[in-house]
Order: sequence, then C-alpha cells, then structure tokens
Amino acid sequence: MPQGHHPYKLSLLFVVIALFLAGCNAPISRPTATPTFEPEPVFEPGDFADFATPPSPDEPEVGLAPTMEGAENLLTSPTPTETQIVIDFTVIATKNANCRTGPNIVFDQYGFLLLGNSAEAIGRLADTSWLQVQLADKPSPCWIANSLLSYSFDPSLLPVLASPPTPTPALGSISGILWHEICEYTGGHAGEPLVLGNGCVQYGPGAGEWGPNQVKDGFEVGWVGVTLHLGSGACPSTGLATAVTNGSGAYSFDALAAGTYCVSYDPLGDGNDAILIPGGPTYPVRGSGGEKQTVDLDPGENATSVNFGWAWQFFD
Repeated sequence: MPQGHHPYKLSLLFVVIALFLAGCNAPISRPTATPTFEPEPVFEPGDFADFATPPSPDEPEVGLAPTMEGAENLLTSPTPTETQIVIDFTVIATKNANCRTGPNIVFDQYGFLLLGNSAEAIGRLADTSWLQVQLADKPSPCWIANSLLSYSFDPSLLPVLASPPTPTPALGSISGILWHEICEYTGGHAGEPLVLGNGCVQYGPGAGEWGPNQVKDGFEVGWVGVTLHLGSGACPSTGLATAVTNGSGAYSFDALAAGTYCVSYDPLGDGNDAILIPGGPTYPVRGSGGEKQTVDLDPGENATSVNFGWAWQFFD
C-alpha cells in the first residue's frame, strides 16, 4: 500500500458521497395550503359610478355607462315654452266724454275723448264704474266713466287702481229774475183791428196766438216779493230752500254742490197769488209748466240765467 493513503479514511469518504447523492434524488414533501374564500361584494345604488371607466384623453366618450347624475338629466323633461296672450285694451267713446284727473265729476277735466275716438285702458276702480285711460295727446292718464265707453275685453283683467284723494268740491249757485212781461197793443176788441206794439209777438197763425215776446225788454221790471222753492233732482221737487225776489225781481240760491235741482214757484201759494193773479207764465214756456225749471249744476258753476216771465191777464 503506498504511503500517505489510509484505507479507512477512503472508505468513509465514499460512504458520505453516496449518502449525499441519495438525498438529492429523494422526493421533496411541501405543506398543503388551505384555500381562502373572499365574500361577494355588496353594491349600493351610489356605487355604480365607481365602475364607470373614464375615457382616455384621446378617445371620445362613446358607449360609456351614464352616471347617476346623467340618468337624472335623462329623466328630466324640458320646460315647454309658454305662449304669451296679448289682450287689446282699446276703449271707444260712445259719447263725447270728459277725461278727469280722478274717477268722479268733482275732479277737474284734464282732457276729452270725442265720440268714436279710442284710447288705451290701463286700470279701473274696484266696481269698474270708471276706467283709467291713456289719451294719445296727453302725457298722463285720466279717468272716464265706464258708461261712456265700449270695448271687447273683460274689464276685470285691468288692475284695480286707487282713486286720488277727492278734492273739496267747489260750490256753485243758481240765480235769475222773475220779471213782469208786458205786451203793448191796441185794438182787438169790438171789431177793431189788432195792432201789436212793444214787447209783443205773433207766435202762431191763429188769431189768438199772440202775446209777450218772452224777452225782458228795457221797459219791463221784476216782480217783487215772490217766493221761489229749490228742490233736489228734476222737477217737480221742493224742500231744500226758499228765496224771495228782491226789488229787481232777482233771487238766488247759494252754496250749492254739483247736482240736479228744481227751481219753481207756486202762483197760488206762499202769498204769491196776491202779486201774480190774474195772469200766467210766459217764460220759459207759455202756460202750464212755465213756473218751474230743472237745472244741472256742475262743480263750482254759477247758473245766473234761470229766469222766469209772468204776465198779467191782459198783458199790461
């Protein structure tokens, strides 16, 4: 045996090498993994937006699922366009009508609307008795009584306007004279020819249709001390006031508000019979009815010529 190699050591080395090679060829045992289960996701209505795939900057938004905001927009109907109705508020005067600064005759006249002319209505009183209109030739509106207008619209469509403060009405008066009518004539009796003179007139074709001329001539005077009556409204009416003619036959009723009045006298009452009888009225009409007149008084008006004529039986 050569020197330096011990037979026991060599045998041991071969055994170690053989065991190593046998271990490399043996099967390897690994632990078995236990599988885990994930729960299925639960979706809420608001979570659907998370699954929308945002578009690429280079791609159009085609085929994307709408978000909830988009779905609300799809369910909203467009608001329809409303049709505007235009109403013609034209009014036409059925008579010549004053247009006043307020809805009452106590207000001043501001303009007028002649028969057949038109204006635009812009308002009304609550009871529609007066309409406020805009005249073409005036910068400000004014009021006309509804009874003087015609139109084709429903007046309730006009806005209700408040009346301006009512002015203190101006007071007026009614005055005149009761004069002694005279007709100077000759003849006419016992076959004598009739000759008419001062203050006379032939007012009809008949032989007896002549008499005083219904004009106060310069030689005629007034009846003194005759009592007259004032009444409210058209004749016959009394009860408001009385007046007695003065030395010129003049009378007056003062401090009167606007309205309709009756002025009259009773030839057989108030002691007037001692002055006037026998005789008869000659003005404003001859005979019955000549002893009364109806007067329409405007605010502040002084009606100064409400006169009466009376003649004795033989016009002297």
